[in-house]
Amino acid sequence: MLEIVQKFAEEGYQIEPEALELINSFPGGVNQVVEQVLRRLDSSTVVVRAEDIAAFEPALRKMLFEGRGRKLSPPAGMPGSAGQSFPSGAPRVAVPGLSPSSTRVAHSEGSPALLAAEAAHAGGRGLDAARPLSGVELLCDITGRSTCVGQYSDFVGYFRDRYSKLRDLLSRRINARPIESLGQNTAGREVSLIGMVMEVRTTNKGHRVVELEDPTGMVTVLFQKDSPPFEQSLQVVTDEVLGVVGVSDGSGRVFARSLIWPDLQAQNVNLTPCQGGALLLSDLHVGSKYFLEDAWSRFLSWINGEVDDPSGLAAGVQYLVIAGDVVDGIGVYPGQEGDLAIKDIYEQYATAAQFLKEIPGRIKVVISPGNHDIVRQAEPQPSLPPEIRELFPPSFVFVGNPAWISLGGATSLVYHGRSIDDLVLKIPGLSYHEPEKAMVEMLRRRHLCPVYGSRVSIAPEVEDHYVIQKPPSILHCGHVHMVGITRYKGVTVVNSGTWQSQTDFQKKMNIQPTPAVVPYVDLATMKVRKLLFT
Repeated sequence: MLEIVQKFAEEGYQIEPEALELINSFPGGVNQVVEQVLRRLDSSTVVVRAEDIAAFEPALRKMLFEGRGRKLSPPAGMPGSAGQSFPSGAPRVAVPGLSPSSTRVAHSEGSPALLAAEAAHAGGRGLDAARPLSGVELLCDITGRSTCVGQYSDFVGYFRDRYSKLRDLLSRRINARPIESLGQNTAGREVSLIGMVMEVRTTNKGHRVVELEDPTGMVTVLFQKDSPPFEQSLQVVTDEVLGVVGVSDGSGRVFARSLIWPDLQAQNVNLTPCQGGALLLSDLHVGSKYFLEDAWSRFLSWINGEVDDPSGLAAGVQYLVIAGDVVDGIGVYPGQEGDLAIKDIYEQYATAAQFLKEIPGRIKVVISPGNHDIVRQAEPQPSLPPEIRELFPPSFVFVGNPAWISLGGATSLVYHGRSIDDLVLKIPGLSYHEPEKAMVEMLRRRHLCPVYGSRVSIAPEVEDHYVIQKPPSILHCGHVHMVGITRYKGVTVVNSGTWQSQTDFQKKMNIQPTPAVVPYVDLATMKVRKLLFT
């Protein structure tokens, strides 16, 4: 055991006794297990805990299983399985403007909250239960766990949870002191702080002022217009948690020298044995007179092998994920009735179910709601209600918004993306035409919806479900009807567009959607391609 502890120490990690015992419980190949764990750990980890090892256990056992010379056969319907051949023909395939890499990105499920939620959703299944790498699993969402009633204590608890989680992430990067300690004895000294942004404003002389709060007090942080961190300060938004290093004046003000966001650490390599491809969709808006039924029919013909597919991508699809707005809904915005082809929301869902039933049964379909769906408007949103779910095939998986899911071992954080409205409004340089840049800002802040009380209505739950405690393999959003794809510090970032043509409202707002474009993610390489069905 001492040798194992030493190996972790040499890589900069401490390890708990429980984690050590779990490693030794693997049947042979302990050195291999240690090596694989070290390669999978998030670089922000300091202490390796039992839950970290448990999160990797299915992949580790599979690795040891194959290492003894027994190879698993590929799932039915996958290239290489018996009797499986690719159909010839495809939609137009476009490779987006990022540099595709064969390097897998960080697979980081396994925070205690996610694992506990996973066990709950699995009916009490223990953490050591093996998870099928070819399946879809819900790791965490709000469904069935909402407790808030809107009392004062709910709001206090919600913001304390947000601050606590983000402070823990920032504490790995700076050694911060409590704000209440900034007395006269700190005058002229450099101090480090972590706080939640209460207010942001610009002075008459052009300096930037940020009011920070922690559980012990408040402080005014001044970003002078000629200082290096001034440009960064222009991107600060209210209610986010950040770190500041600066000089205290001893009377409640700090002159900032640097600004630190929680951000992701350096890219990790994901060695999880993922197979197949995932199609990332959103914003079908079935029921709208702008729904592109012809384009959807072309998509169905392709996915069912009814047209030539020279690339062979259709046969490799194992997952299809819809990030909200399955239907257009009723009464979502003024004058919507004039835009509807189907004016009954249950009929909208019945029609959507008919469209989606045409997806081949070998493909696992996941549906998350959005602001047009028949769930509460306050986020986080639960999954679609039972009377709607029963319209769809029983094999479909329904999750909340946001939701952490596992696609064959690759963690995906699915969020409809309504907070993009706030980020575009608040942060200079962002626009609806490049939604992936707003999604990168979510990752930098380690939070899906940092601004509270603006366009997104957030229910004050007992915990903040928007904090990104561990980096996912995929961040998948929708909402803005624009396709955007990038890669950020090991995370594949995808905004998946729409199946609705430009509406009159979008014309007035000069928003040109990119409809009928389907991002395809190869889960083995995380390479993303755009499939065009226009």
